[in-house]
Amino acid sequence: MQYIHRLLLDKLEKGFRGNRIIIITGSRQTGKTTVMEMYKRCIPAKYKQFYFNLEDVTNLSICQTVDNLRSYLRDNGVDIGKQNVFLIIDEFQYIKNATRLFKMLYDLFPKVSILASGSSSIEIQKHLKESLAGRKKVYNLYTLSFEEFVRFRSEEEYQRFAKLDFQNVSAPLIGMYNKDYLEDYLLYGGYPKAALIKNKTERIEELQDIYNSYIQKDIKSLIKGEDISAYNNLLKVLASQAGNLLNINELSNTLKIGRRHVLRHLDVLEQTFIIKLLRPFYSNKRTEISKMPKLYLLDSGIINFALGNFGQIALRPNLGSFIENFVFNEIIKYKPIQYRVYFWRTKLGTEIDFILEGNDELIPVEVKWLNMTKPSIPKNFASFFKEHKNIKNAVIINRDFCYKIRKEGKNVYFIPAVLFSRFLKRL
Repeated sequence: MQYIHRLLLDKLEKGFRGNRIIIITGSRQTGKTTVMEMYKRCIPAKYKQFYFNLEDVTNLSICQTVDNLRSYLRDNGVDIGKQNVFLIIDEFQYIKNATRLFKMLYDLFPKVSILASGSSSIEIQKHLKESLAGRKKVYNLYTLSFEEFVRFRSEEEYQRFAKLDFQNVSAPLIGMYNKDYLEDYLLYGGYPKAALIKNKTERIEELQDIYNSYIQKDIKSLIKGEDISAYNNLLKVLASQAGNLLNINELSNTLKIGRRHVLRHLDVLEQTFIIKLLRPFYSNKRTEISKMPKLYLLDSGIINFALGNFGQIALRPNLGSFIENFVFNEIIKYKPIQYRVYFWRTKLGTEIDFILEGNDELIPVEVKWLNMTKPSIPKNFASFFKEHKNIKNAVIINRDFCYKIRKEGKNVYFIPAVLFSRFLKRL
């Protein structure tokens, strides 16, 4: 089978240089199993490889305890106490005490390495932090980035796209990528199976399957005894609010459920990689917002499915919010681990969409979905520059304009949205 390269593969190769346990988490259908299949080719020849899919009850029984696993390997001619063994464990959340298993394998058998995947579970996340501290590295596998999406749609076009420089590209060429790829990506999202389908109806059906599988499997397992319809209603409301400040009291009144239940539902949606709440950046509580978060959804296809709207994205009155949601997703997929992302808003209403903080600098990022022909720095940058001094670079995301100027000793980049990941890679 021919596989299409994913960004996470590069991280896995680097990750195993200093770690013996790597765990991949993420929502269903983002390609975790495929990535692990692809990584098999990268495992050094000195290792004996074993793959276990724990949705198979026989494999699950083998992996429930160290004794069961050791016995199975011994029957297959391998002594984990003496030989190099590489275990690939898919859907590890089905193990009753996965963290205990991983901890014992790590502590007792230094020649064993583990690559495991799991659809997100709040309890698993908790145990990973508490019981495997210092023993593992965790990576999230999100839906396709825009660059990956181009590659899934056309390897030939990807090869051309990969060579583009975000500081020097013609507007007509960017316009082609906006029309032929970005609009499609914003409409149907980045789930790999949906990206490979050409037919519109079949793509929507695939998104329906993903959505229903998420509700039926992940949500039902986490909210035993609670009304699942509340999640459906909440998702529909949230889908219409991507990129906006999230008012918990307003949600509570709209949905006619208590504030505590709203917070619980939002936590589940965030832990299962459907939404992300972005916190405000502040250095002065007297003038800057410090509490209310902004909401983003982690796939635009899910937004449109929840809204029941697959009409032309370019005609949407809230297209700017879709682009802002897109930029946020590119940030979390590409930003270096040492960078954190926030938004900035003063109590007077001055706002910057994103603030990247890392390596002793702040990088303001503003999204302006406009046809620009000359550089124009928004007034909110001047306010932020005045309040904060550790700024070397700033970015204005736009439709198709590439440029760079110096302003008050800072580099200000004008970057088309489809090329923003190139800037992030250089951090």
